[in-house]
Amino acid sequence: PIAVKPFLGYLSNMNSQETILFDAKPVVYYSIWNTIRKNMYEHENKPGNAFYVTFQPHIRMYAENSKPVKTPSYRFLFGWQQMIKTSSNNFFTWAIESGHYSNGQSGCAFLHGEDDETMTCSDFHATITDDTNLSELLNRKNGNFSTNTTKLSVNFRFNELNKRDEPYKIHSFTASWELYHNRFMGLFDFGGYSEFDINIYGRNRFGLEYEYEHQWKPKLRYAIEQKFEIIQGAHPSVEALRSETTFTLYPFNRDIGLFVTYVYGHDNYNYRFVDSGNQIGFGVSWDWFQPFQISRAKPTDL
Repeated sequence: PIAVKPFLGYLSNMNSQETILFDAKPVVYYSIWNTIRKNMYEHENKPGNAFYVTFQPHIRMYAENSKPVKTPSYRFLFGWQQMIKTSSNNFFTWAIESGHYSNGQSGCAFLHGEDDETMTCSDFHATITDDTNLSELLNRKNGNFSTNTTKLSVNFRFNELNKRDEPYKIHSFTASWELYHNRFMGLFDFGGYSEFDINIYGRNRFGLEYEYEHQWKPKLRYAIEQKFEIIQGAHPSVEALRSETTFTLYPFNRDIGLFVTYVYGHDNYNYRFVDSGNQIGFGVSWDWFQPFQISRAKPTDL
């Protein structure tokens, strides 16, 4: 229930330095063990658990030479979620995900033509001050971005059930905290960041989300979603806030949806969080975890 939806679509430019052709997240989840759907349908008070691996690439094609894309993002995470159904047929879920997040590049982040972790790169980075505009300096061709990350999320869903015991109106609230840390899974010393990097990234990201989903007609479902993200501790030139407002229509009540979105604030494409502005987008998304049939809570004899 706490998941990133895969999508493919158009996204307008956030600044004048680059022209975006398309933006995509071909996200996949590989289940190791999952009892959520079974327990929500068959049991009244038994939590469901899901253990999984998720690969969350973020690909953006620009109107220029790229082989095949410029500075893509890769998230590789191990996850555990637990869902509990309340006596009112609502859902409470918590999730913890931990792994690696990078763009697989080797260049100096803010100096074109130099490799990362060289003396020339380090000396230039030492000249960056709180007044430096990082968006203007960013090496957009192959600037390195790398960190290990752990994210904790909690979600509560208010469900209204139809006669088939399927949620047809859902109010979903999610809060999250993501921590950038140096060791993979908190244990292994690889894939992390330098001291310079973390002073630019900021260690903490806090998120709030609200989604209203409605099965309006037997073959028509729609969703309205609002997301906020706050970066804490990043370089002063970084816009801390990001807001996303999205409307999605699911024709024929299928997994596939058509969406339009408006973005304000910092970018979410690896090191381009140093960019900020306004964007509009539209495209196709997939909701693999759409509402499913559950058993109603039975009255308790007192």
